[in-house]
Parts: sequence; C-alpha cells; structure tokens
Amino acid sequence: MEQKWKNRALADIIAHKVCDEYSGLTSRAKTKVDALHLYKRGIDWCLENDSPSVDLLRSYRDDCAYNGIFIDRNFDDELLIDQPVYVFHNCSGTIRVGLNLKKRIIPMLYFANGCDMTVIGESPTRVRVPLTVYGDNNIVAETDGSIEPVINRR
Repeated sequence: MEQKWKNRALADIIAHKVCDEYSGLTSRAKTKVDALHLYKRGIDWCLENDSPSVDLLRSYRDDCAYNGIFIDRNFDDELLIDQPVYVFHNCSGTIRVGLNLKKRIIPMLYFANGCDMTVIGESPTRVRVPLTVYGDNNIVAETDGSIEPVINRR
C-alpha cells in the first residue's frame, strides 16, 4: 500500500479514538484494497465519525469505485448487484438494485455527504434492501413491488 495513504488513514483513525482492534487491522493492511474492504466492514462507525475523510477517499477515487465506494458521481440507471455493500458520498442520479441470484447477494446501500439519488428496486423475487442514510441526503426509493426498500436514517 502506498505509505502516504496508509499514514493519513491511520492518523485519521487515531484522531477519532477508534478501538485498538480496528486500528491494528488498519495498520496491518498491505494494500489500498485491503484498507477499503476494512472500511466497508466497519462502514457504520466510519460514516458516523467521517473517518477516513471524504477527501482522503476522493484522492483514490478509482480504487474506491472499483470496490463499490462512489464519490461525486452522477449515476444514469446503473444496475448495482455485484457487491454486498455499496457506499455513496455526494452522488446523484438513479441506480437500480435487487437480488443477485447467482452470487446470492442482496446489496446494502449507504449514503452520506449530500447524495441526491433515486433507488429503483427490481428483483426476480421479493427481497428487503437496506438503505442507510447518514446526514443530509435526498434518497427516494421506488419499487415495482419486487423489493421492499428499508430506509434507516442516522
């Protein structure tokens, strides 16, 4: 992992007084991808504490997008069903979600930092899709009846 990025992430985590276990895991991350998986694993704490900062994530936008973390992106009806967790920071537009039968995934969606998005549910079978919204965001959920969007505001 690029040492500068790792040092910034660790400093951010330490500043927020994260538990020793999580900071230890972060310090052992060898690649940015490892760190991004750890970010998604602790996404509730990360979004509650704005750690790592959106600016740090923004500096590695391509790596983030590849791993289902989107920053400052406008979506145009993309289908997102390949990862168990998607995170959106300051995004806009429309996405479609639902059950991925092949991979047995029902994606969980997290929104923060001013998103203005429409989430359209479509699925071959009825499922509940969790949408967790942190802070001031405009999230509209639409469905054809095949999914039940569950919006949690924090």
